[in-house]
Amino acid sequence: MKKIHTPFVLAFLISLGFVAILISCRPYIDTPIINNEKLNCPLNITGGCFDQWVKLNDGYDNIWMEPAGGYLRSLNYLTTLPTSAGGPGPLTLDSTRDSYSGPFAALLITDTFSPQHDVVLIPGLIGTDSLDIPNATIILGKRYTSRPVSLKGYYKYIPVGGDSALVSVMLSKYNSALHKRDTVGWVKQLYKTPVTTYTLINLPITYQSTAIPDSLTLLICSSAGVRFNDLMHCKGQVGSKMWIDEIEFIMP
Repeated sequence: MKKIHTPFVLAFLISLGFVAILISCRPYIDTPIINNEKLNCPLNITGGCFDQWVKLNDGYDNIWMEPAGGYLRSLNYLTTLPTSAGGPGPLTLDSTRDSYSGPFAALLITDTFSPQHDVVLIPGLIGTDSLDIPNATIILGKRYTSRPVSLKGYYKYIPVGGDSALVSVMLSKYNSALHKRDTVGWVKQLYKTPVTTYTLINLPITYQSTAIPDSLTLLICSSAGVRFNDLMHCKGQVGSKMWIDEIEFIMP
């Protein structure tokens, strides 16, 4: 897992009024919350069917929605921001009955909100990420120790104003000698044209070493200009929409 501590993120949090939030003792740590609901999804990415959704509560009666399973996360935690911090933030991931298979799919929508009167663009995002607001940290990646051949799924995309969507996979392994992460395998694909019927995603992963990874970073974004180290300056167009369903890894 990769933790990013940057002055850019800290500036973003300050601009949202998080100093006041922390005084209120609310933790604002978007950590996976495992519920007891049984997942009825045979795919090897937990929750990748997008057929089951849950409302999560951080213990302070702040509620937001995520795919069930606790593995894939969005930026919907921003919807719980109080008005004193410029909230609520936008709902940038929602369930939809317009699915490729099963009762639901995920719908990613790029939107904005205005903390402290500054307009901040928030892309629709689903992946292995979470927010740790008190520590000004974005955590990218989840534990993963396999070497898949490719990522498979189905998508539709309606961009606004020349926007583009992003699907990215990075498998990495921590190098204890050099105290850094080494990339084991990766693939990155941009989608720029409108796609109005569900279309296959089949992205072969390029491997740079024979090592067994220890972490997976999977990111699917309705606007490819997402900047995790500088959330104040994400690029994209409000209203760009990406539908995603049935994501899984193809194994050797």
